[in-house]
Amino acid sequence: MKLRDFRLDLEALFSQTLYGHGYLHYGYWENGNPAHASLESLGKAQAYYFDKLLEKIPEGVNTILDVGSGTGSNAAGLIKQGYVVDCVCPSPNLNKIAATKLPESSKIHECKFEDFENDKNYDALIFAESFHYIHADIALKKALKYCQKHIIIFDYFRKEDSENTQRISHRQFCHLIQDSFSKDYEIVYDEDVTTKIIPTFFVLDSISNAHFKPFIRTAVARFKQDHPVYNFLFSKLVNKISYFGNKTSISQQRFVEKYEYRMMLLSKKQPG
Repeated sequence: MKLRDFRLDLEALFSQTLYGHGYLHYGYWENGNPAHASLESLGKAQAYYFDKLLEKIPEGVNTILDVGSGTGSNAAGLIKQGYVVDCVCPSPNLNKIAATKLPESSKIHECKFEDFENDKNYDALIFAESFHYIHADIALKKALKYCQKHIIIFDYFRKEDSENTQRISHRQFCHLIQDSFSKDYEIVYDEDVTTKIIPTFFVLDSISNAHFKPFIRTAVARFKQDHPVYNFLFSKLVNKISYFGNKTSISQQRFVEKYEYRMMLLSKKQPG
């Protein structure tokens, strides 16, 4: 199992156990600042993120393909709103969780979007923090085959241009639409909501620095004191854990420096 897959599985389990909804996306903070740094506030922000996603679905959409569906929480919420939803996700563990939330009529395709094949078309394709896992040009070409009306992207892009087409900048993405897909797609909505997303990192950093990091430091110090032999035998591992415990979490700062979060709606141009 890849480290990324393990992390996603762990985050899903955490969200499912703590909040009961299993969301894997960042939260959305309407005022851009959490009232207090707590896991409860983060859970509410994640739920509000789904509400914002729901608001951006245009009228006339009935069928949806949720690309990178994770635990199926977004799909389940959309189905409750009356949408017909199928899912694409390559993770067997996440799909097992999703299967417990979704009706049998909602098909879960266990594969990467690049390998997705189906005989159905959909009014809209949703990429909620899944677009950056796919090469942008491949994703847009693939979407042409299955998207009838709209593509909704809630995800982060690099601030600086990149040669890696899997994680391009927002500027590169817009140029890709203009240069290679101008006959196919039109960007009808594009908002920078980074300030609404980064409080999530503030919450996680605050909790980590105030509680988790001190716990790690105390545990390592106690281990060194009580088990000097094991500390010697596993010194490299202990030192890595100790370094992690002593390092201040600054994920909020790093995210702002490297990325911008966009809410985007693309409409497919109709022939004629």
